[in-house]
Amino acid sequence: MAKNTVSLAWEIAEPIAEELGLVLWDVVFEKEGANYYLRIFIDKDGGVGIDDCEMFSRAFEEEIDKDDPI
Repeated sequence: MAKNTVSLAWEIAEPIAEELGLVLWDVVFEKEGANYYLRIFIDKDGGVGIDDCEMFSRAFEEEIDKDDPI
């Protein structure tokens, strides 16, 4: 059975988050208006800053582009 977008994104995001000392909180893929959005929620002790978001986003983007599920 093919994996849905959320499941695949979670599998990709979780090890990246762990490697960066982050916790993967949620993955949501939903339609808003005419567009779909993939949102990944991360956290860590002390809170997440913009640098955490940038590091995670760059690493995640590189990996998800390999599978291109969206």
